[in-house]
Amino acid sequence: MSTPNVDAMITRMQALAAAASGKPVATDTQGANGVDFSAILKNAIENVNTAQNSAQAKAQSFSTGASDTSLEDVIVSLQKANLSLQGMIAVRNKLVDAYKEVTNLQV
Repeated sequence: MSTPNVDAMITRMQALAAAASGKPVATDTQGANGVDFSAILKNAIENVNTAQNSAQAKAQSFSTGASDTSLEDVIVSLQKANLSLQGMIAVRNKLVDAYKEVTNLQV
């Protein structure tokens, strides 16, 4: 994830914290630099999906002998896809926890 994406997420989190503390917040869904949080999340999910599909295609072509892909390349791509999926699951869990915490706030 690049620095502008992280900055946009931090800006959005600060806006949510300000809203939770009762300070007025703009209703714009974009951060100060014009990056939409949902677009960042969608892009990350698409990257994980692409990694999963690529790893599956390499494994399929290796198992059928259709290409000259080495076993090491297949294993590395499968591990990269697995790590990206595990990272996305961790992000999802944090988002769900944050949502539960926000919904349980006493107003």
